[in-house]
Amino acid sequence: MKVLMTGATGLIGKELGKTLALQGHQIIVISRSLAKAREILPFPCEVVVGDLAQGKIEDKKLENIEAVVNLVGEPVVGQRWSEDKKKAIYQSRIIATENLIKSIPQDVRVFVGGSAIGYYGNCGDTVLKEDHPVGMDFLADICKEWERASSRAPGRKVFIRTGIVLAKQGGALDEMLFPFRAGVGGPLGDGKHWMSWIHLDDIVGLFAEALTNNDWIGPINGCAPNAVTNREFSQTLAESLGKSLGPSIPPLAIKAMFGEASEVVLSSIRGSAEKAIGLGYLFQYSNLKEALDDICAPYKNGEEVFYSEQFIPQAPEELFHFFKDPHNLESLTPPTLSFNIQSVSTPEIEQGTIINYKLKIHGIPASWKTEIDEWKPPFRFVDNQTAGPYKLWHHTHEFKPFLGGTLMVDRVRYRLPLGYLGWLAASKWVRKDVEEIFKFRRSYISRMDTPKKP
Repeated sequence: MKVLMTGATGLIGKELGKTLALQGHQIIVISRSLAKAREILPFPCEVVVGDLAQGKIEDKKLENIEAVVNLVGEPVVGQRWSEDKKKAIYQSRIIATENLIKSIPQDVRVFVGGSAIGYYGNCGDTVLKEDHPVGMDFLADICKEWERASSRAPGRKVFIRTGIVLAKQGGALDEMLFPFRAGVGGPLGDGKHWMSWIHLDDIVGLFAEALTNNDWIGPINGCAPNAVTNREFSQTLAESLGKSLGPSIPPLAIKAMFGEASEVVLSSIRGSAEKAIGLGYLFQYSNLKEALDDICAPYKNGEEVFYSEQFIPQAPEELFHFFKDPHNLESLTPPTLSFNIQSVSTPEIEQGTIINYKLKIHGIPASWKTEIDEWKPPFRFVDNQTAGPYKLWHHTHEFKPFLGGTLMVDRVRYRLPLGYLGWLAASKWVRKDVEEIFKFRRSYISRMDTPKKP
């Protein structure tokens, strides 16, 4: 099918786009920024540039659309809900969805709309099926209006009420991991409120199934079969990280930090997955311990993990000559690092090649020596720091053939010096530095039609 996606650059959108592309669907994406879409999206697609919160979009690429997946929406958690923030949440969901429906053909076959498990509001221990009444708080009102807007779309309509998404990169765990890895993470309040969680693989699976299975109609809870209390969640997360459970955090402290937005983390929502299971969906992760063990495994060893993907519309054989030349690393590295290659031990890169660099980290000069541990052109190579600012830096570069192009994957495992104290003092700003380096790299690559030596 010809599928239109909004919110494709988000956590769910990126993984869902890959899944749909592999299934053979032609994907059109609406994005406010062509540059961001080219940098971030890990699948082939056409991009329509526009802001649905500002009005209807007219573009020939939207003709003959057969299906729509609507994931548009500003983040809800992570900051206080000022009046401006509330307005942005409303406009990015309800107004954007209304304008999306005005922008698509009226013979669209299926419209899969985003929603949230927050639709139900705070419901204590009640098991929440899709026919349960809507809640009374701000987020419940947003979900109600969001679904109401989506219900005006043409074709078969499905609304996925997404729970707390657990993922290896991004998602709800991003904010939770630091205190739990530090050994001080604990329950929120008495920890008795219910949490409706779901692994990223499963929420992607639900959206993909909703798109193609005609039996899926109306609201469907996007949560795993076994909801847990916050105390159970906290205990399981601590165990998956090899840590002890820390002290409880008083609700007043959470409310003081997040204000009205604290409703999201303190509400008790015990979602049921009965409808999805009845429709034949088989969850990959029904058990929270299995889901968190899958996500947290690298952290038990004290390592940090950075993961990045980017789709490039050329085959690995066309790209590899650029990336195998170590001198091109200078082009791929932010100028602020003053990155400079001092020596390369072999005329051409091969397994065992030693490369010496000089660079500056926040203005402080540093030396770096890496060895090519693995060399499998044109699909993979690994460089490993043998001397430098990190205790461990292990960078796997992969160039996977993907739908006529290349899915370029960077996976970095790193560990800071000075053990626990080094991690506690510097892990957050080092993580930000690593993210900025790869953001620059993706931006540079996205601007090249066919990568070549500059």
